[in-house]
Amino acid sequence: MEDAIPLPSRDAFRPHALDGALLWFHPRTGTNVRWDGAETRRLTRRAPRVALFGITNRCNLTCSFCSRDRDAGSEWTVDGAFDVLSGLARRGLLEVAFGGGEPLAFAGFDELLARLAERTGLALHVTTNGTLLTERRLRALAPHVGEIRVSVYRDTPWEDRLELLAAAGVTFGVNVLATPALLPSLPALLARLAQLGCRDVALLRYVGLDPHNHLRRDDERRLAEILADSPVRARLSVCFGDRLEPVPRLFEGVDGDCGAGLDFVTITSDRTLKACSFQKGGVPVRSADDVLAAWAAERARLLGPAPLPGCARPARRKARLSDGIRIWQGFSGNNSGDCVLVGRFEELDDARRYIDDLLPGWTPGAPYGKEWQSLLEREGIRLDDGEVAPDSIARVGRSVMVHTDMAVDDDFPSLRALLWKRGGRAAYSGVHEHDPVEIVAGLRFEDAASLEAAHVALMVDDLAVLERRGLDLYGPVSIRGASPSAGTPDLGALHGTIAQLEAIAQRHGALLAAELAPLLGEVHWPHVLAARPPSADRARLWASFPDAGGAASMADSLDGRAVIAGRYLTMTSTRIPARYGFQIQRAGGTAEWMDGGPIRLSAVFWRSRDETTNLEPAALKVALRPYLTAEDELATDQAWIRPRATVITGEPGRVLPALVDFARGHGLEMWLDAAPRDRIVSVIARLEDDLARAQRAARAK
Repeated sequence: MEDAIPLPSRDAFRPHALDGALLWFHPRTGTNVRWDGAETRRLTRRAPRVALFGITNRCNLTCSFCSRDRDAGSEWTVDGAFDVLSGLARRGLLEVAFGGGEPLAFAGFDELLARLAERTGLALHVTTNGTLLTERRLRALAPHVGEIRVSVYRDTPWEDRLELLAAAGVTFGVNVLATPALLPSLPALLARLAQLGCRDVALLRYVGLDPHNHLRRDDERRLAEILADSPVRARLSVCFGDRLEPVPRLFEGVDGDCGAGLDFVTITSDRTLKACSFQKGGVPVRSADDVLAAWAAERARLLGPAPLPGCARPARRKARLSDGIRIWQGFSGNNSGDCVLVGRFEELDDARRYIDDLLPGWTPGAPYGKEWQSLLEREGIRLDDGEVAPDSIARVGRSVMVHTDMAVDDDFPSLRALLWKRGGRAAYSGVHEHDPVEIVAGLRFEDAASLEAAHVALMVDDLAVLERRGLDLYGPVSIRGASPSAGTPDLGALHGTIAQLEAIAQRHGALLAAELAPLLGEVHWPHVLAARPPSADRARLWASFPDAGGAASMADSLDGRAVIAGRYLTMTSTRIPARYGFQIQRAGGTAEWMDGGPIRLSAVFWRSRDETTNLEPAALKVALRPYLTAEDELATDQAWIRPRATVITGEPGRVLPALVDFARGHGLEMWLDAAPRDRIVSVIARLEDDLARAQRAARAK
């Protein structure tokens, strides 16, 4: 290309034209030299400076030594990603920050980094949850990465991973979401990070619909005070915009703007260009030329605000920088969760109608169009502010699945309400899910020869390695993009993966059943397939609300059968009417149906405002034990920087108020999550039932 920039060594400065300025960047050290002057006035940008690259849509929190290949979870291949990024490097891109998903879960990631390091001048960075970091992996990555950033969430083993990074001599930093609940413990966290040798801490502003996570003005003042005394260098995400005025800035970004869509772009795992991960919609891209063409042609769209509270746009424009030379050192980073709905209907036609009614007017990632607005109005369902259409919609038999792989809040609460209104039940409602969400599939065959042939086909297509039980195959299938056939619409990565499974099933005379499910930790599939499913003679309903008032409003509803405590609600019965779930959704809650087996309640505790918790896991276990019975299993640990109690019980209606009473009695705030203890066992049982029904129907024809 005529305007290509020759690639220097990663040990030499690279030039990059800004609008009215010239930047020189050193990929190895992160040193930036910016020149503003009369000689640079005529310069204009020819490429974004940074690409935030979602290499995979999986967020893998399973063990790194797992023998089965479950790592191909997106449309990207090593060759495809290399071609796009090397092409962008030739046009002037300086840095790539890999995120997702969990980039270390992408098959061939080490190879990709090595190729990019050897054949481009790009500075390469990784944002990871840290779970897959090992000494061996670090030895492979260290020569090629400029910086590794670890996202510190409540359930990630971050301390030992940071110790590993420090011992390896790798430049590393930490990303932390700044919320009101974090502020009391933030000084202690910063002190610990300084002890561990952390280079810097990036404070991320919450962008989303949950009011509890937004900083108020007094919270911002407190955060500014904490940062002023921080023992480790702190940096603010661009989403803070002109907030936190007392905190000094290097300079005000791109004339005061965050730079999304101009200075940096986001390329998602399904090959879509966005301004940032909070933006909805996007432009499909297949090559570096596509990226640059969209970056230039869609400028007005890319520079618009994200449709979520917390976005810095529009910010006050700042005066141009005065002439001169500015020098600083720093790399760019990346941060990203799944939004999921799995619904079950008793009748196949009801599941089919639910999906068929959503397909007209569906635009992935866009605000609801007139067709959806009219549908919800006819059903008497309120459309919440900020709702956007999911990335993928799919159905297999009586199961419907709705999925978005990059979301910070609940993108589609009205679709959950519609499910319950239509007589379905939400078997899984995940919002900002950080555990890996995958398809759990079941296939049933007429004979062993067909099963073996399909088993091989699944492996040859690099789709899945499933476990055999009789004439069935079961197991996880990573969501991955598949190009639609000519003349057929692209219904998203989830639908594309299911279409591949359906094609293999049809080719080998098999029946298919599937659901989406979160895979927490290492799943031993032979053990899961041998386990006895929970009794079907009862079911449970669980709901959470934004506040206790929302939960209390249900006291006279649900026929008085629910146990309500704090902002949570639970019920156990031989039958859970779908109208209960609809009433909960209409009241602003999120409802989930569970089988009648044991429930895993995970409670994280902290003190509000400026108080510290000062409650170690061992002390928490001693203090909480009297509130429970001998039949309740209790374990405690540290969830991020807070103590967590996990209770496995067959009586959630008794344990829920006990946990709320414990928190109140000890002056603690509590965040609570509920899930079936054996979720995957329950999923397999439902798939087996679906396959048996389908088999009976096929034989009856």
